[in-house]
Amino acid sequence: MRPDIPWNLFTKKLRKEISEIEELELEFWRSKAELNRLIYEEVFSNERFMSLIINGKWDDNSRQWQHLLSRIEQPATRKYSVSKRRLVYLSSAAAAVFLLMTLSLTFYYTSFSRLMKEQVSEGSTYIFSPRGQRTSVILPDSTKVWLNSESSLRYSTDYNHKVREVTTSGEAFFEVHKNPDKPFYVLANEVRVKVYGTSFNVKAFPDENRIETTLIEGKLSVTPIKSHGEPGREIFLKPNEKCIYVRGTKEMRLESGEKSSAVNESRETNTNPKFIIRKNISTAVEAQWKNGKMIFEDESFDELAVKLERWYDVKIHFVDSGIRNYKFTGSFNKETVNQAMEALKLSSQKSYEYEIVFRDIYLKTK
Repeated sequence: MRPDIPWNLFTKKLRKEISEIEELELEFWRSKAELNRLIYEEVFSNERFMSLIINGKWDDNSRQWQHLLSRIEQPATRKYSVSKRRLVYLSSAAAAVFLLMTLSLTFYYTSFSRLMKEQVSEGSTYIFSPRGQRTSVILPDSTKVWLNSESSLRYSTDYNHKVREVTTSGEAFFEVHKNPDKPFYVLANEVRVKVYGTSFNVKAFPDENRIETTLIEGKLSVTPIKSHGEPGREIFLKPNEKCIYVRGTKEMRLESGEKSSAVNESRETNTNPKFIIRKNISTAVEAQWKNGKMIFEDESFDELAVKLERWYDVKIHFVDSGIRNYKFTGSFNKETVNQAMEALKLSSQKSYEYEIVFRDIYLKTK
């Protein structure tokens, strides 16, 4: 069976366009299995293979793929296994960054997904969930955390001794173990969440202009962190409420309802932000991703593409920009990327075509 190979990362590395996180993802893939390591080494030691990949002419459905495999000496009956814990070394580009923090990288595997975990000698633990994966972890105080694709979590090695504080980027769902004497804090880019034993969802991707906090049950507060480090106004959430912080505008919204007249219900404060109150937020939808289900409602293809790219570890290209505005409602559970793209095409009210080339998807009108 052909392994799942991140050709987009191979291409970026060869073109010297790969980011630090993508470098980690590629090293993670290489470490998962002996076959992955052999493929990696064969590609990066063969001028012909590298040239084909750099110029976008590689096709793993052709003789090129068979030729590559034929160069890898392996018995047909060979089996590959991955240990529960495996120490791997970063490539030179990523290592240069992390050596400044003198860390060592350790990968863990959970029953829910693959987990990347690194121990930092200065006293913190970093967990990263790669693209196309969802990850779960239990913190030292029994708090449960789920990380969505391309998301991370960091906490001090003395976590729960005096304080319970974590830093997250991307999307994470928390089930916090109750401890009245030690509130639980989450730093999500420009906001700080204070929790008193509850379940909630935080979405704070660095490339998105909104930071969302949704309370499922329990009690929590959200405080924006000003540019000079001082906290802003603290906002308390009730169950089924969502707080949205808009970057740049420094605007804070509190949603707890259906899409009613937000303008009439909004109210300004002297400290700016603006609060918008709504009722009956569907919090069940907010947490479905941790159960392996992606739900989208009346979303443009442009918005949906961001989710699909993280979910399936692909890159979507809009050859015709008008397709960005096509609207979709639905959900994906165990569908492959091919099945998902076909389902979207069949359900679209406007016709378009798609082509999947390795991990790149091209969309164009007929």
